[in-house]
Amino acid sequence: MSAIVERFRRTPSAPYAVAVLCAVVSVLTRMALDPVWGMRLPLITLYPAVAFAAWFGGFRPGLVTTMLCAIAGAYYWFPPTHSLLGKQSADFIALAVFVGVGVLFSALNEALHRRRRQMDALLDHSLDAVIVADREGRIVTWNPKAEQLFGWSRDEVLGQSLADTIVPPSLREAHRRGIAHYLATGEGPVLNRLIELSAQRRDGTEIPVEIAITPVRLGGAVIFSAFLRDISDRKRIEAERATLLAREQAARAEAEAANRAKDEFLTVLSHELRTPLNAVYGWARMLRSRQLDEAASARALEAIDRNANAQVQLVDDLLDVSRVITGKMRLDVRPVDLPAVVDAALDAVRPAAEAKGIRLQSVLDPRSGPMTGDPNRLQQVVWNLLMNAVKFTAKGGQVQVHLQRVASHVEIVVSDTGRGIAPDLLPFVFDRFRQQDSSSTRASTGLGLGLALVKHFVELHGGSVAAQSPGEGQGATFTVKLPVTIAEIAAPSITRAHPTAASMERPELGVRLDGLRVLVVDDDADALDLASAILIEAGAAVRVCSSAPEALEMLRQWAPDVLVADIEMPEEDGYSLIRKVRALDAERGGRTPAVALSAYGRTQDRMRSLTAGYNMHVPKPVDPGELTTIIASVGGRPRSA
Repeated sequence: MSAIVERFRRTPSAPYAVAVLCAVVSVLTRMALDPVWGMRLPLITLYPAVAFAAWFGGFRPGLVTTMLCAIAGAYYWFPPTHSLLGKQSADFIALAVFVGVGVLFSALNEALHRRRRQMDALLDHSLDAVIVADREGRIVTWNPKAEQLFGWSRDEVLGQSLADTIVPPSLREAHRRGIAHYLATGEGPVLNRLIELSAQRRDGTEIPVEIAITPVRLGGAVIFSAFLRDISDRKRIEAERATLLAREQAARAEAEAANRAKDEFLTVLSHELRTPLNAVYGWARMLRSRQLDEAASARALEAIDRNANAQVQLVDDLLDVSRVITGKMRLDVRPVDLPAVVDAALDAVRPAAEAKGIRLQSVLDPRSGPMTGDPNRLQQVVWNLLMNAVKFTAKGGQVQVHLQRVASHVEIVVSDTGRGIAPDLLPFVFDRFRQQDSSSTRASTGLGLGLALVKHFVELHGGSVAAQSPGEGQGATFTVKLPVTIAEIAAPSITRAHPTAASMERPELGVRLDGLRVLVVDDDADALDLASAILIEAGAAVRVCSSAPEALEMLRQWAPDVLVADIEMPEEDGYSLIRKVRALDAERGGRTPAVALSAYGRTQDRMRSLTAGYNMHVPKPVDPGELTTIIASVGGRPRSA
């Protein structure tokens, strides 16, 4: 009812119509009471009419009712005269009091109306939606912000149930119970505090709102005022912040895991590098003491050679990983005899298998071709898988390799009876630096790079590799699938090769450098002694320098046939040296063949050396026979000393 009254009150002409109606009803009512009261209490029914008109419309409607009632009262119930001046003084005073009270009522209600209009203005400009409902939950106030937020106009919702407009279906029963509970007890768990709820818009969508509900008691009546604010943006920002926080935590956890993996890798790398160094250092000291007999000396030299090769293999694996990470790994593709590649890998691992009493079995299908690829990398794939199987298989175990053609691809299957792979590690066996046990008590050695290189080399060939294991102690099986070649590809007349110190066939030590002048430049005294010993043993005439300026002076004075220079030297490096040499004219040595001998073996290092002016780039460590062969090839015919 209050909503209907409020809606009618907002009609511009309604207050004046109510004022006239109140005057007419009050006068007719008093006239109906004439048989009972006669001329007594002539204005008794007129006071309520003035009060109601003033309450409904304010000052002017109240004044209209007052004047109409005063005129009617003077005409009908005072002594019969048409002039107020002729009235009795008591009647005149009563009429004056009535008019004064009417004006007072009108003025007081006008003040209330003005306050209400000010409140309405505040509500109209409020940033929050303001809704007032009566004790039955019907809407009596609905400001413009509520219209904007929920999509209902004021006229549409006034008098409507709050539960049927903005309360979502899932909360309507709780809403009704809450009102009933407050009316019965005067308490409510969601009243007089800021809470977050869901509200429903006119189109049925739900939005999160922040709401404060305050009950107000006016005499025996109760109304509920609610201030609501849309917090969709805040919730979205909170969700985004939570997502970002989760990502940040995940990234931090990943970074911490990567940092732990790096620390573990550095620890393992230090161990793997120091272990062969220990053997090299120890046997070298024993040889220097000259206390070893011939058999022990031979064993010492064999141990030094074996451990040096192990270190070279570690370095090569690290360089391969670097090429993989930077995307600079390249294949030397040509027709491949895959059975021969597998046989070569078997021959390479057979000594290690025999040392542990492990049986190597192979079943090779000679028809598993044709295919093209890099035979060296494919052999590295098979070798890594076989060495991995031998490493993790106990003495007396068995390792099998099967090569067969299946449909349009070739499969290489390496299986063992070793200790297997834990289920939680199985998805990560091909990750770089991932090891089943990286503790100081681990039973096997290695950097955890072999299987990562296997995966990358196989994928470069367009194939795939997978690992299977029933569990720990039950062996493992690795399956490599490589695509076969549809058409036969003729072998190129000239093959490309990228030899390394570990993979090259060792040249004969009998390559002679008799009569060849070689200038060696290195800031490391031990490196100079080693190079001098190798070259002098091969018959070369050798001069050594420890710096670039000294080498330039020696070049002018001695005119060597070949220059061998280290790259990393203090103050002036090998790049600067060769640029200065190439700036000289031919008579002063500007065209002297030069070999860069460096511990940097990356592709970009080799390219930089060749671009600077060197004829060859040889990574350290280098085999003595390889070094003499390279110097002989760049030096051409030795001239007489």
